[in-house]
Amino acid sequence: MTETFSESESLRSKNSAPWYFHPIFFGIYPVIALLAANIDQIRPQAAIRSVLISLGLTAVVYFVMGKLLRNRLTAAIFSSFVLFMFFAYGHVYQLLEGWSIGGFEIGRHRYIGSIWVVILFSAGIVILKKSKTSRSINEILNIVSIALIIFPIIQIGVFETNAASVRTKPVIGKAESLIKDSNTDISPELLPDVYYIILDGYSREDVLKDLYGYDNSAFINELKSLGFVIPDCAQSNYSRTALSLSSTFYMDYVQNFSHLIKQGDQSLDMPVYHEYIQHNPVRSTLAQYGYQTVAFETGYFWNEITDADIYIVANDNPLEKLNQGKTVSAFEVLFLRTTALRMVDELGAKFTQNLTRNIRTPEEKHHDQVVFALEQLESVPLLPGKKFVYAHIIAPHAPFVFSPDGRYISNGSIDPGYLDATTFINSRVIAIVKSILEKSEIPPVIIIQSDHGWDEDHRMKILNAYYLPNGGVDQIYPTITPVNTFRLVFNKFFGGNYSLLEDTSFYSEENTPYLFNVVPHTCVSTNSAGKSE
Repeated sequence: MTETFSESESLRSKNSAPWYFHPIFFGIYPVIALLAANIDQIRPQAAIRSVLISLGLTAVVYFVMGKLLRNRLTAAIFSSFVLFMFFAYGHVYQLLEGWSIGGFEIGRHRYIGSIWVVILFSAGIVILKKSKTSRSINEILNIVSIALIIFPIIQIGVFETNAASVRTKPVIGKAESLIKDSNTDISPELLPDVYYIILDGYSREDVLKDLYGYDNSAFINELKSLGFVIPDCAQSNYSRTALSLSSTFYMDYVQNFSHLIKQGDQSLDMPVYHEYIQHNPVRSTLAQYGYQTVAFETGYFWNEITDADIYIVANDNPLEKLNQGKTVSAFEVLFLRTTALRMVDELGAKFTQNLTRNIRTPEEKHHDQVVFALEQLESVPLLPGKKFVYAHIIAPHAPFVFSPDGRYISNGSIDPGYLDATTFINSRVIAIVKSILEKSEIPPVIIIQSDHGWDEDHRMKILNAYYLPNGGVDQIYPTITPVNTFRLVFNKFFGGNYSLLEDTSFYSEENTPYLFNVVPHTCVSTNSAGKSE
C-alpha cells in the first residue's frame, strides 16, 4: 500500500526528536526580566555577565541531570524545575521576610529554605514518574518559556528604541529661546569659571538639626567665611533628581519643556532626562562664550555628561581596568539576591566571606568613585581655558559607606551612616572650595546645591550655597530656588536679561513623578544665613 504524503508527514512529525530548549530560556529569563524592570536606570550591557553566568549554570544543571537520569526528556524537564526553584527563592523570601503567624516568624531562611527543599524533593519524584514518556509536558514548557522571554525583550527593545530617538528629537520648549537673550559682547578673559557642584541628598541645616540632632553650623559658617551666601528658605524645585537637575539646566520648570509631560507619559524616562541634562541651555550658552565643559563619571548613566569636553572617569588606568572583572555591579548584586544564593549571602558563612574577600562590591566602588571625584575636583582649576564644571557627587546619598574621615565602612542606617557621610563631605567641600579659590586667576562662580533633601517628609529643603564674586551675592534672596540659579548668573556675569521666575517647589512621589503638590517655603532663622563681610 502506498503511503500518502500527509500520512508520511504526520508520521515523521510524531517520530521527530523533540526540542529541549526551555531550560535555556528559564535560565536567562530572570536576568532579562530584572533588566526590563530596571531598564530606565541601567544600560543593557550591565546584564551581560549575569546572562552568561545563568547560561553556564543552566548547562551545568542540564549536564548533571542528564548523567544522573539518563533520559534527555526527563533531564530537560527536571532542569527547568530546578532552575525555577533556584531563581524564585529570593523573590519568595523577600515577599515573606518578617511575616509572623501567631507570634511565629515564618519569614526566615531556616523555614523557607526547609520548605523549598521539601518542595524540590516532592515535586522531583512526581516529575521523575510522569516525565519519561510525556512529550506534551516538554512542549508546554517550550511554549511557556518562549512566552516568558518575549515580553521583557519587547519591553527592553521598545525602551531602547525610544531612547535612541531622543538623540535625534529636538527638545522644544520655552527654555530654548532664552539662549538668544544673552549678550555675546563681553570680553572672554574677564569671565569667571563656573562650578556647579551637586551634593546628592544633602538636607538643609534645620532639617539635619531637628530630625537627626546633627549640628551643621560649623560647615555653614565656614562657607560664609569664605564668601558664600546661603538663602534662609533654600528649597528645591522638584523632589526627584532627574526633574530637579533638568529644571536647573533648562532654567525653567519641566512642565514647560518636557515632551513626556506634554504627551501624558507617566514615567521618568531616564534617557530623555539624560538628554535634558547632557544638552541644555546652560551648557549651550556657556559654549558660546568659549567655555569647555568638565564633567565627572557618577555611576548613573542618566545624570552624566558623557560627551563633555573633559570627561573625568575613575579607573581609566589600563592596569586598573584589568581588575574590573573583580567588581560586582549593583545589578549583579540585585540579581543574586533574587536567587537561592541570597540565603548563603545572608547567612554570612565563613567560606562565603573567603570566596568573596577579593571581590569589590558596588558599595566599595561607590566609595572609591566619590573619593576619586572629590580628589580630582581640587585639581580642575589648573586646567587651561574657561571651564564650566559639573560635579555631581553621589553623597551623602546612600549607600552609606563613609566614616567621618572618609574611610570605607558599611553604615546601613541614617544614623550614623548618613551623618558620617555628611561630616566627611563637609570636610572635603571646604578643602575643595579653598583650593578652587586659591588656584583661580579670576574669582570663580561656585554653586553648591543639593538636588533634594534626604528625609522624604522634608525632601524639598536643601543645601543651597552661592559664591558669586564682585557683588553677585547681593542678588541672592531668601526664597531663591535652583530654577533661577543660572538666570541670575547669566544676568550678573554675562550681560543677560533673563527675568526671574516665580520660585515654586513641586513635590511628587517616585511612582507618580508628575503628580505635583506645591510645597510652600518655610524658613530657618535669619541668623542661619547671611553674607560674610
